[in-house]
Amino acid sequence: MTALTVAPAPGAPRALHAEIDNPLDLIAGHQFLADAEERTTGRSPVAVCDCGHAACAGPRAHRQASVVRVFLAERHPVASAGLRSVLNADPGLAVVGSSADPLRLPDALRRVRPDVVLLGRGGTLAEDLALVARLRAADSAPQARVLLLRRAESTAEASRMLLAGASGCFPLDLPEDRIIRAVAVAGAGGSVFLPAPPPARVQAANLAGEAAEPLPQHCGLTDRERQVLAQLARGLSNAEIGRELALAEATVKKHLTNAMRKTGQSDRLRAALYAHRHGLAG
Repeated sequence: MTALTVAPAPGAPRALHAEIDNPLDLIAGHQFLADAEERTTGRSPVAVCDCGHAACAGPRAHRQASVVRVFLAERHPVASAGLRSVLNADPGLAVVGSSADPLRLPDALRRVRPDVVLLGRGGTLAEDLALVARLRAADSAPQARVLLLRRAESTAEASRMLLAGASGCFPLDLPEDRIIRAVAVAGAGGSVFLPAPPPARVQAANLAGEAAEPLPQHCGLTDRERQVLAQLARGLSNAEIGRELALAEATVKKHLTNAMRKTGQSDRLRAALYAHRHGLAG
């Protein structure tokens, strides 16, 4: 078992950190506290407020109180009450609403505008991910980070969650401090999977194929294409990459398409993993 801890920035009252049970998840491209880690090196979109609290990530508006606003979308009242008690006990978190009815969630999120939504297990993973996509649609809560209250049984499931727009997952049987940390990570713009999912079994033929893939320096990537790949590996959407690099979303898409063609990657996930394997993500 391996643990990764990100130290707090000077003057920050609470460390944003999480335990990583399986270091292979980093290789698989799943982001664990990348934003918080970059803050300690001075490169981060996560700032520290004058008052010493962690501020919002990236282009998200800075909230005056620097408190992560959490919405509970949990069908079971006992679980919802327990989460409310645990989260409200932390000064950096505040439960601002709850709903047990998935049909009413989009309307509720439009009114409340939370930073993080904790989505309880409703059905199959596919059903829950379809709901995630609806919640993060432009007419609902596109800026909210969604954490699923379930385990990722494999890195393949974790990838499906990321592609659907979720920021990770954790089960309700985690210790209270780890639940608080997971929500804080999502509120700071990071992604987290606790406990870390077991890596998928990789066939030797696949490993050989990866070893034979072209190196970035041999692909003719432009500086912008490298930058776009690096931001993609952080889990950012095209719109978020555009804001980070001051580019139009259509320009980001063009650079990403060219980078994927040059590196031989067929989709966004494979391109993100390629960037991690070859150190483009920093």
